Amino acid sequence: MSVSSSSYHPEKPSLSVILPTIDGLWRIDRTITHLEAQTAHSELEVLVVAPSVELLGLDRDLSEAFFDFRILEVGEIQSLSEVKAVAVADARSDLVVFAEDHSWPDPDWAAAIIEAHASGYAAVGPKVRNANPGSILSWANYLACFGRWSDKSQAGEVLQTPWHNSSYRRKDLVACGSDLPRLLAVEGVLQDELRERGHRLFLLPEVTTEHVNISRFGSWVRHSFWGGKLYGGARSVGESWGALRRIIYIAGSPLIPLLRFKRMLPELRRFQEQTHLLPRVIPALALSFAIHAIGEASGYAFGIGSAGDRYIEFEARRFEAISHRDLVDLGLDQVVEDHV
Repeated sequence: MSVSSSSYHPEKPSLSVILPTIDGLWRIDRTITHLEAQTAHSELEVLVVAPSVELLGLDRDLSEAFFDFRILEVGEIQSLSEVKAVAVADARSDLVVFAEDHSWPDPDWAAAIIEAHASGYAAVGPKVRNANPGSILSWANYLACFGRWSDKSQAGEVLQTPWHNSSYRRKDLVACGSDLPRLLAVEGVLQDELRERGHRLFLLPEVTTEHVNISRFGSWVRHSFWGGKLYGGARSVGESWGALRRIIYIAGSPLIPLLRFKRMLPELRRFQEQTHLLPRVIPALALSFAIHAIGEASGYAFGIGSAGDRYIEFEARRFEAISHRDLVDLGLDQVVEDHV
């Protein structure tokens, strides 16, 4: 493992942005453009986690765009949670935020995160907008994963913030020790752990990030299953469930879709107020919940298994999981065609 870095600064950055990519600059280029547009760009350490500098193929100097811009070489990436944990250890700021190649934050995002942490919050997250709203599958994926953090959601202190798109105090993550990769695999488990330790979480009131959601059917089905298995395995293993508790949760798994719909009623009402698509989205959402529940039961029964390795297909190769029409609408069709 080695580090390629711009010139060293004696003062610390205010926020370290951890941005993983499995291959070239093309995957993260739009995210970097949004980071350059941050009002607080000069306070950011951008830490790109990549297999190698050569594979990344950086074709421009970004050292002047940020407080610091570094590339952390980690070899072949098989687990995003593992390399994120490595990056947390390497980060130079007291605050770290996880960024994605398919999530593009507002210009005030970084400044708002820094300000919110100054009030004592352990985790801070933005609201989330659907970046590819032209697809029913995209809306179903968005509502299932981020509906409770939509741009119409209530801001303030919350039980959880958006997974993969939130910031944390670095010391709180370091305190998790060797458990950090497991906790980062399902950030909801990490955030539950932080709350149990007495920490508070905050959803930003005005700041949002545009998130690209899965809209290719095969990818959408596999994402639901492996996401469910990852969640069920992380819960049962992390909390050291006994055989009886596992059996109870497996037996109750058919009720999971109903419970998720019940919990989502506020989000569904807000969605209905914004659009007339809800009757078309409900069947896709129900199917997603059912497949996720099957995966969840599998996780309770057999643990995480290969779910972490399989899940990287959707988080690190998101553009391949997007319909062609959505790629065209996002202006990414030619980029993907040139590189995939």
